[in-house]
Amino acid sequence: MTTPASHPGRRFTAVAVILAPVVFLLSDVAYISAGEGINNGVLGGTIGIWSVILLGWALVGISRALEPVAPRGALALLVLAIPAMVGGAAFNLNALHRDHFGNDFMEAADSGGDAIGLLAFLPWGWCAPAALVVAGVFVWRTAIAPRWAGAVTALAGVLFVSARPAALDALAVVCDVTMVLGLVPIGLALLRRSSASEDLGATRVPAGA
Repeated sequence: MTTPASHPGRRFTAVAVILAPVVFLLSDVAYISAGEGINNGVLGGTIGIWSVILLGWALVGISRALEPVAPRGALALLVLAIPAMVGGAAFNLNALHRDHFGNDFMEAADSGGDAIGLLAFLPWGWCAPAALVVAGVFVWRTAIAPRWAGAVTALAGVLFVSARPAALDALAVVCDVTMVLGLVPIGLALLRRSSASEDLGATRVPAGA
């Protein structure tokens, strides 16, 4: 029998917290290796879409873990997480289109060619770094994972804003490594909490129930 304490979703999202920043880093490595830089490349864009899907699951998992101890923080993170991942997918799709067809929608929009199209990207692009900052701050405040990991995750959100709008390759990699250093320990902590809850649930549920 599966009890609320041993819901498999907790383990699933905890694994996503661990994998998301690693795949994010692989995406940027693929962008840079192609020679065109951040946000320009078919392989980097493809991996990038997988990374934002994983990051969406990860942020939802952190939000669920925060609910018992910081319900408002959990709601704020959930509100930011969904548009952040939609915006992230849009940017990576633009990177695919830019590499394959040679057209950059963002550059065209910035030059006034289709300014209304910016609404498909902005302000949603700001939600991802904001979500990382919110997640980091509330992990630090609630100690559901190591406090230092929360601080590092919040720093990753700040670096995210610095690196990506200007497409600074080196800073983007620094941001990704910072995400790995922050989110992986959080994911491991959530995974341990999930395992502990399952063990506790197993002791409370009679065999064969």
